[in-house]
Amino acid sequence: MTQPPLSGLAHVLRLRALSLAAFPLGAGLMALLQRSPLALSLLAAVMLAVSLYERRRLAGLAGIQPAISGAQVLLGFAFRLGLLIGVFVIVLGLSALFRDTSLSREVALLDLGLAALPAAIALGANEISARLAARSLAGLEAGPTASHHPRGYGDASGEGIVIEGEVIEPGDPPPRG
Repeated sequence: MTQPPLSGLAHVLRLRALSLAAFPLGAGLMALLQRSPLALSLLAAVMLAVSLYERRRLAGLAGIQPAISGAQVLLGFAFRLGLLIGVFVIVLGLSALFRDTSLSREVALLDLGLAALPAAIALGANEISARLAARSLAGLEAGPTASHHPRGYGDASGEGIVIEGEVIEPGDPPPRG
């Protein structure tokens, strides 16, 4: 049994939501593991790189050249860093209510892994959702075109005339009324 195309689009939206939530979840994980706040800049840089990659990929599919300036990149980095710091502080504050916290003072290899994990999740979810969306949209496009030409009813020669939604073939008698 095949799924309706709209069900596939629901999966696409869930995967896109996962890709959006991957980096804030990564910042929360860094807070729970008591990593250095400086590691958030690494996570924000990776988040910006994934965003730029996706922007270029989507622009390439649309056949346009994305215009990205240095000011946009700096503003995007600052916004992402602010978002991640906010998540980090909230999660760290909540965890400090229940246990002693002592943040790391250096950026280590573990921080690189913690930054790569959300990037891999986001890129994977975006790739899978793009493939599912293409398949679902192809199913949506095929449905209406197939229903416009029922089997055995006229041909696609363009010979008939359409009056009020009814196809009148050249050999048919004129309509009454």
